[in-house]
Amino acid sequence: MESKYRQRRSLVAQMLEEKPVCERCDAGRSTDIHEVVSRARGGSILDPANLVALCRQCHSFITQNPLVAEAEGWSKHSWERDDA
Repeated sequence: MESKYRQRRSLVAQMLEEKPVCERCDAGRSTDIHEVVSRARGGSILDPANLVALCRQCHSFITQNPLVAEAEGWSKHSWERDDA
């Protein structure tokens, strides 16, 4: 059975290929995959519906500005998941 980390690496590579432009700024090159519902909040690292492709600048902004990220919809709590 393939480990979830190996599955994650494969999924990241696939998503960055399919979404080469940052989904937030629509300008930068996608380099990072961000979990909208973080693992700490019960989010999946393998569910494409929970993942967005971002440039490093936008990913850093989201991480450093959690209230803005929540307001913009780039970060959610577990009870806000689309499948809930």
